[in-house]
Amino acid sequence: MIILIIFSAVFVLLLLYGFLSHLHLVTTHYEIDSDKIKKDMRIVLLSDLHCAEHGKNNSKLIQKIDQEKPDAVFVAGDLTNKHLDTQDIKVQKVLLLLKNLSQKYPVFYSDGNHEIRMDDPGEYRKAAKKAGVMYPENETVIYNCFSVYGLTLPKVGYYKKHLLDESIFDNIYADEPEGNDDKFHILLAHEPRYFEKYVDTRADLILSGHLHGGIMRLPFVGGVIASGFQFFPKYDAGIFEKNGKSMVVSRGLGSHTLKFRFFNPPEVVVIDLKHKQ
Repeated sequence: MIILIIFSAVFVLLLLYGFLSHLHLVTTHYEIDSDKIKKDMRIVLLSDLHCAEHGKNNSKLIQKIDQEKPDAVFVAGDLTNKHLDTQDIKVQKVLLLLKNLSQKYPVFYSDGNHEIRMDDPGEYRKAAKKAGVMYPENETVIYNCFSVYGLTLPKVGYYKKHLLDESIFDNIYADEPEGNDDKFHILLAHEPRYFEKYVDTRADLILSGHLHGGIMRLPFVGGVIASGFQFFPKYDAGIFEKNGKSMVVSRGLGSHTLKFRFFNPPEVVVIDLKHKQ
């Protein structure tokens, strides 16, 4: 009986810890060098907020971002949740966050699997653009030394990968004007598990999320379970490199379905882009 009580108490404490971890927002820094970066720049990566709120109207999240003094903000999808519309109060708060950020910084946004399953994805994109956000949907946006492509995968790209028409990867940057090889190519791609495909494009830096850091993280192991209940995802969080290309995967800012984060606090990702001589 004593063992059962101790076990139950530990279990309850773990659940409480996992739930309260949502309140502990952290900042993670990375550095990437490239001769395509004309001058040193700092960008912030956000993903997987899932309508969570860090402080009233996300004041704590905005404060974290402001403290880093970024030159631009990139959103790799899933700020909202599926089956919602733009009139929902939770979505309104996400749009307010986007408006507040876009008044200070250029903001680039690309779909996640939840945006494409909203009641009216087109209406949401329209509202985000009205809030001041650049929202490329399978197209390129040129901004200063950046060439930004926002990849919108169809639903099968997340849930039935074997049915995905992989020509979608061949079209990345296909609309880009000629003579932009000197641009630093950033690919906003919510799903990191196509990393091998992304590195075959013109992308220099891929920004992803989706897997929530594996929900639970263990020392020397990393993420334990990904969205879709896949164990030990390869591209769970952090920075990955191949063929001179880099992918940064955010652990995200919120959660859905499983409302727990174990040893895996929500994060604001800061990436310093350094000019390489």
